This record gives sequence, C-alpha cells and structure tokens, in this order.
Amino acid sequence: MRRALLRLVLLTACVFVGVSAATRADQPAADTGLRCDAVLSQAAAAAVVGDAYTGPSVDEPRPGFTRCEWQGDDSNFGFTFANLKAIADDETTLAKAFDIDLQAVESDGKKREALPGIAVNAATVDLGDGAALLEVQRPDGVVRMILYKIDREKMLGLARAIAAATPVP
Repeated sequence: MRRALLRLVLLTACVFVGVSAATRADQPAADTGLRCDAVLSQAAAAAVVGDAYTGPSVDEPRPGFTRCEWQGDDSNFGFTFANLKAIADDETTLAKAFDIDLQAVESDGKKREALPGIAVNAATVDLGDGAALLEVQRPDGVVRMILYKIDREKMLGLARAIAAATPVP
C-alpha cells in the first residue's frame, strides 16, 4: 500500500515535462483568487534555485487547491497548496493535512525529518533517486512540494521562501 501511494505521489507530482500553463502565475486561478505567486513567487523561487527554471505552470484542480510547477534542464520542483477552505472541505485540520502526506511516503527506511523554525510546521522525507517531499504548514494552508534533483540547501531555501510569503486571505 505504501509503495503504491509513493508511486502515486511521484507520478502525480513529478510529471513536470510538457505540462502547459493553464493560467499565468500572476493571475488569480478560477473563482478563489488563489495565486501561485502568493505561495511562492517566481522572484523568490529564482532567488533560491536560479533563473534556469521555466514556470511556474499553474492549474487549480478544485477551488482552494492550486498546483504550481517549475521545470529545469534535468531537475524540477512543484507544489500543491490547499487553503483553509479546501482543507475544511476535506473535513480535516491543518495539522492532519500536514501529517497525511508525510505518512503516505514514510516507511522503515524513509522517515520524516522535522525542519524546526520554518513556518508553523515543516518536514521533509527523502524519497530516493534524487527526489524529496517537502511539507510546509502555514497559517493559511498546507504546501506539499516534490523536488527532483534539487540539493538540500536549495530545498531549505524554498521552504523558507514559502514560509515567508504573505498568507493567502
């Protein structure tokens, strides 16, 4: 079961090549006004990882839940952000939503590493083969970021940038 969930997470989040932008990062996504750059701006991302990444491509699979992805030559990163409304619609809490994604990929050999001092709560799990899950709980929602071939210092920089962004109303 855990292996199937890991594959699902990786397949869902790592298929960055060839994804076209449904909206521009500076435009509100449908109905909710939720914007990718309110969670992680292009400028903040470029300050951490450099400007060799195209993106973000953005889509909103459902109200209050947005997906933003960046593609580099041989590495990529992207996140989903569930705001308070989306989390409430799922009949859960911020803390539980934060924990669910981490539990889904943890195993005997893959344990979460807490990242104290970043946002309300932050943790990472090394997924192997150059991939990692970064989970950040903010006061306004939960960010789940999948990174592929992004080094640890840049991952921590992205976590700090996400934590420092102005919360979405």
